[in-house]
Amino acid sequence: MSVRSFAHSCLLVATVAGCARTKSKPEADPAKVTALAKLMLQHAPGIAAVPSCTTEQLNAGLPMSQLSLLKLGKDTIPEAPERAEWINPSGVDHPSVRTLIDATAETTAQRQAAAELLRAKAFVVWRVDMVNVPLALEFKELKRGAVGMRAIGYDRRGHATCALVFTVQNDKAVSENAMDLSDKALVDPAVAKMLRDDLGVQLLAKIESLKAGKPSK
Repeated sequence: MSVRSFAHSCLLVATVAGCARTKSKPEADPAKVTALAKLMLQHAPGIAAVPSCTTEQLNAGLPMSQLSLLKLGKDTIPEAPERAEWINPSGVDHPSVRTLIDATAETTAQRQAAAELLRAKAFVVWRVDMVNVPLALEFKELKRGAVGMRAIGYDRRGHATCALVFTVQNDKAVSENAMDLSDKALVDPAVAKMLRDDLGVQLLAKIESLKAGKPSK
């Protein structure tokens, strides 16, 4: 065998061996995620029905918004501000959740996302319970308002384990600017959007603050 042929043979062997060692990501049936999400929706706790979530629980759970949980469970999504996309930003969701609810995602990607989600030992659903920010909803009432929320922890079987009540508000300067701009009978949609965009930013910041152990308000 020539040196060139020997080298070529070695290269082929190395390539085959490398491919054999390369393993594809685990996959699971997304229908199992749908079933789990339905259980979580059924087991949503009432106020004070479970202990308050600890910082450790907030950090340990795979995160998602209530809106995304409804999508995972293929449940009806109410036409209410609390279930609007703008107050349930995608930044809340774990990447596996985003893939599973993305209608354009490839089948393999969704099956891999399902396997990743089902491996989680716990979940945290960031649920919007009330949106009381009139100008963001295009109602003419000059007040800062607030968004009432809960972080709800679940175990891997879909049973609620804890809950934490907190609020989110617009940045004070943004809110005051919106009120200054609202000097007409009707609320300018651009002003409402400014407040909505800021609420999304403030919500994500509040989540990070809670996970860092800072007290809720």
